[in-house]
Amino acid sequence: MNQSASEAAGVARLGLGEWRFGDAVLHEPGGRLVVAGNERMLDRSSHQILRYLLEHSGEVVTKEELLEAGWPARVVGENSLAKAISRLRLALGPSADMLRAVHGYGYRLNGPAAFTATPTPAAALRGMGAELPPLGGAVPCRTGWTLTRQLGEGAAGITFLMESRKGEQRVVKFARDLGGLRGLKREIALSRYIEAAMAERSPVARVLGWNLEQPPCYLELPYFADGNLDVWAGACGGLGALSHGQRLDLFAALCDAVAGLHEIGVIHKDLKPENLYPRPDGEGGWKVVLSDLGASEAAPSPQLAGLGLTLGVAGGGSPQAGSLLYLAPELIAGEAATQRSDVFSLGVLLYQLAVGDLRRALAPGWEHDIDDPLLQEDIALAAAARPERRLVDARTLAERVRSLPVRRAARDEERQRAEAARLQGLQLQKLQQRRRWLQAGMAVLGAVLLVSLWQQQRVETARAAMEVASRHARENAAIADAVNRFFNEDVLAAASPYASGGRREPTLREAIDQAVEHIDRRLADQPVVEATVRMTIGQVYGESMQIARAIEQERRAVALFEQHLGRDDPRTQQARYRLATDLTDDSRFDEARSLIEATDAVRTRLRQDDAETTLLSHRANCYWYIWRQQYDRGQPACEGAIAAQLRVDPQDHIARIKARTNLAVLHSRAGRFEQAERQFDRIAEEFATLEDRGSPTWLRASYLHGMNLLALGRHEEAGRLLDEVFTGSIRALGADNPHTLEVQVGLARSHLAQARPSDAVPLLEHAYGAYRRQLGEDNHYTRAAGEDLRTARCAAGQDSGPSCG
Repeated sequence: MNQSASEAAGVARLGLGEWRFGDAVLHEPGGRLVVAGNERMLDRSSHQILRYLLEHSGEVVTKEELLEAGWPARVVGENSLAKAISRLRLALGPSADMLRAVHGYGYRLNGPAAFTATPTPAAALRGMGAELPPLGGAVPCRTGWTLTRQLGEGAAGITFLMESRKGEQRVVKFARDLGGLRGLKREIALSRYIEAAMAERSPVARVLGWNLEQPPCYLELPYFADGNLDVWAGACGGLGALSHGQRLDLFAALCDAVAGLHEIGVIHKDLKPENLYPRPDGEGGWKVVLSDLGASEAAPSPQLAGLGLTLGVAGGGSPQAGSLLYLAPELIAGEAATQRSDVFSLGVLLYQLAVGDLRRALAPGWEHDIDDPLLQEDIALAAAARPERRLVDARTLAERVRSLPVRRAARDEERQRAEAARLQGLQLQKLQQRRRWLQAGMAVLGAVLLVSLWQQQRVETARAAMEVASRHARENAAIADAVNRFFNEDVLAAASPYASGGRREPTLREAIDQAVEHIDRRLADQPVVEATVRMTIGQVYGESMQIARAIEQERRAVALFEQHLGRDDPRTQQARYRLATDLTDDSRFDEARSLIEATDAVRTRLRQDDAETTLLSHRANCYWYIWRQQYDRGQPACEGAIAAQLRVDPQDHIARIKARTNLAVLHSRAGRFEQAERQFDRIAEEFATLEDRGSPTWLRASYLHGMNLLALGRHEEAGRLLDEVFTGSIRALGADNPHTLEVQVGLARSHLAQARPSDAVPLLEHAYGAYRRQLGEDNHYTRAAGEDLRTARCAAGQDSGPSCG
């Protein structure tokens, strides 16, 4: 039987084939090991551990991860792991040198590993499912978790509520078949992408864990006890129990969430009440969390480059995925999904929220249910049958709904103007009938005309403002469309496993690197779009600490902005401030200072004070002064960044946390540890409000808090916090990520403070070596780690040279 390309990709993802590494070959799924032509026996635990190491070759993996891999759903001690590793070394023979122990942490398979898929009949793929555990039964590979009740069921999967022994609750979504497994993988990849692109502003339910190793395959999601929009509304007494304004505010929050996805190139495709979860926003209002990305599609933005994700061949999903009530007509006709498809779904939801009934269809005559002509217009624009007539995007739709009071006022003024014109006509008729009163009547007429002109001017001013906003929205949509086409046609083509001749499936970071080479050709006639793309790529490279590449892209972006927009344009200034921040990270302090001061001078000359550019100016200055240890001069900039963030978006808690963290760091490094601690206390309160403990932002802020505790002499407390952050950072970012390395250096300093230099040395050796490879000898991170390593070696008696004097 011939095997299709999609089936071959499915086989590779399911692990049907062989792993080659060193002189050894591991055949899957049976786990038959052949070393230098000789077959070796492996017990089940050793096989599972070896496969996990192969899947993470080159990475350091923790003992906890290997225990979970080797003995899923069981509690065993580290002694069992040590014995399994010993048996594995014995079986590997000459290839055993590839298996390296990382002192105090775990193990690493040091060397390349390649997987080759084995052709398998489609029937075998369809048979990869397994019986789901019964209610009350244990969840496979999840120790201490059991299924409590079923939540939902679809063609590709089924969801349950599961609960831990500690009473924690999560949603677990099982795949029924290979199609369902593809949906899980798509949802995991998109969730990670969205989280990387938007950080804690992500509007989607975060994927908390998954099992794709062995059937039954599933992923884990947060459980929202208040339920989806339909359930939540019922608990409130029905949508009718909410005021009309509250329902529209909720809809605007939904539009914000969808717009966030669209701006990074993700189309949800299945917007309906069952996938929308209202949550308190911490400001007395509501935000909406989106779930079920299994049907979603992405036109990936460069933020994917920082993830190291792999992307298989697109497809496999039904073009009609979603609920028919909310499905755009073009999707039912078999056309591809677009952002306008999601806008259609928003139009239906706007109608339902406006009338207070989530079960009412947008049927002919729906206009009679809406007594506001402006709201009728908004629904008609969003839910137009033909996509080219949907003249709004999600962000604009939110702005239109929020501005309904202003638009109504403008409409009322226009009505008043029309009424004044009518009265003017009547007055003129009377004047014609009474010639003897002509002179006096003309004076009255002039007064009426003046009032009419004044009212008309006000209406025209409001209309002009709306036209400017609409024009900006169209320009932004055109840029977003060009950016999406670039990533669809260049990045996704490079990310295909067939782009490299089928040798292996490339990572998206490799795909981005390859696609960057074609930007000049792809966007040659759109310099502002090219600058936008390069700036975004630069920011992603900077976030993943690929500073040299970040600076290269940002320099080219700045040059394009300056050439085509000029230095007076806020977009040019914002790009210059971002470049200066990365130059500071690369220890190019003089160049960064010059760039910041020159840009500040332009804005002072023009008396510009837009909030977003001001924020980036304060942030760049704050960061520079911290690194140059000019803390008193930097304090106004760091405090200004907090104030500017409140102007830009007072509800963006994460951005406010980041700005406050910089101020805390400045106080701490200036020796004002108690002042820093007060800032960290406020940051902890913000995280508690967000119920966040484990995100990259929490990890970063907690590391810096740990360093301040260390400076305060609270060594044990600092050590516990830094150890927790180190473990979490490895899981979230990887062992060699520069942010993880920074935490590793901090943990080593806590060991030194507690007179345990022998524990600090291996941590610092790893961090120093990784920094030197990634950032170079002269980077300030590398130099600082090197100095700490010399101190630790001297204290541990491993070095007695002149540097220990």
